[in-house]
Amino acid sequence: MSDLHETARRGSPARACDRRAVVAGMAALLASAWPGGRASAIPMAPLRVGEATVETASDGTLSSSLAFMLPEAPRAEVDDVFRAEGQPAEASPIPTNASLVRVGGEVILIDAGSGNSFQPTAGKLGESLEGRGVPRETITRVVFTHAHPDHLWGAVDDFDDSERFPNARYVVPAAEWDFWTRDDVETLVPDWLKGLAAGSRRTLRRLEAKMERRTPGETIAPGLTYVATPGHTPGHASVLVEAGREQVLIGGDALSHAVVSFRRPAWAFGSDLDRDLAIRTRRALLDRLANERLTLVGFHLPGSGIGRVERSRGAYRFMPA
Repeated sequence: MSDLHETARRGSPARACDRRAVVAGMAALLASAWPGGRASAIPMAPLRVGEATVETASDGTLSSSLAFMLPEAPRAEVDDVFRAEGQPAEASPIPTNASLVRVGGEVILIDAGSGNSFQPTAGKLGESLEGRGVPRETITRVVFTHAHPDHLWGAVDDFDDSERFPNARYVVPAAEWDFWTRDDVETLVPDWLKGLAAGSRRTLRRLEAKMERRTPGETIAPGLTYVATPGHTPGHASVLVEAGREQVLIGGDALSHAVVSFRRPAWAFGSDLDRDLAIRTRRALLDRLANERLTLVGFHLPGSGIGRVERSRGAYRFMPA
């Protein structure tokens, strides 16, 4: 892994190809494992929120490791939790669900997927959008929940450094920009993330001329605002789509595992940069989702990633739509 810093840089096609083996392995450390089943191949009908519609489009799947995902949880307890849910306590393919919001003449993509060379089973978002009759050129805005590679890198083509959504403007949480574009960001993250952080810095800077920075509570587009959900990354923000009393929360990676995030929200996740803050965020978010009966869209949640949160046996449960 000593060469990770260099292999995480974008550049020529040869360099992108050379780094695939390293980045593919490291990507397993980035995402949270997802239990059972496979990513849904059948898209759901769009959700309607006032005049807006919300749907998801798959970027493919990722691989991960339960051992990394739950570094502090005793294995016996992990086995018990999965067994109670009828799930094997092992890693399975992880869905990656970008969201597509159409409102006021805009076509807005929430997160851009991982691009050409993160893992061979990912980087399929362009194909998914084309299958929905949404050419990449029609995207008017790309909104990032955070700057991890599987959400950000798909905005720029590895091979020719071109924008994959050439007619879009970009929006990122201001705190994410401030953190990931630092010259010394590699010194602020654990070893497994150092090379990936360099790649995210480069991608953000590549898009700087068209990038808008927003803080929680600020309007992103008509009916869309950022909601602070930090911990997974310093500036991680979910996107609230609302019209009157109708609301959908696009949660990014704030709740990323269909069993553990809901049944054991106080367990530490290996991919969270600030584990204590991420735990507080999960608890507060689950409470809000259950109390207000909001529809949730989760980037790594099963199927389309769309569902609701219910209280169950002293904790919570994700109920897919």
